[in-house]
Amino acid sequence: MYKEIAAKTLTGKGRLSYFLEKELHLDDDVSKLLGCWIINLEYKEKVINKDVYLIGSYSIQLWYALNNDQKSSVYEEKIDFNEKVLMAYRDLEVLNDEMFIKVFISKYPTCIGMDLDENKNIKIKIESLFFLDVFQEAILFVACQDKGNDNISLDEEILMNVNPNYLVEKNKK
Repeated sequence: MYKEIAAKTLTGKGRLSYFLEKELHLDDDVSKLLGCWIINLEYKEKVINKDVYLIGSYSIQLWYALNNDQKSSVYEEKIDFNEKVLMAYRDLEVLNDEMFIKVFISKYPTCIGMDLDENKNIKIKIESLFFLDVFQEAILFVACQDKGNDNISLDEEILMNVNPNYLVEKNKK
């Protein structure tokens, strides 16, 4: 015997491997790169049909030496991103198209490399990794063994198992 259960269940999983290679041209006389930080990550998910997009931004702060290592300065830039997430869905009977998305950040945006070429151009490499779970209200069919009589209708089963005087008896106590 099978029973139908309506539940919020995992219907899809996704992964986004984000990689950015960016070239910067600074007006300063850069002599050495000292460090790069990625801060202020903000994002939201957007669903169009069954396509999921991560839309957001983060800031890069590049610390560098200039004037033959006599001074240092910090360059800051906000980077926007809009990336489509690679998704896989289960074939389940869903009650509606509303999706509840949970984002897990496995690797926050990180600078994995920076180079200063002979023309004083700076190349930085940034990567991050996101995982997404999609939940929806779906109908699950569960095989079960019923110890009762299969010939009983739902109305008869409710009459046999539900006490109509439950609230009255509870209020008397």
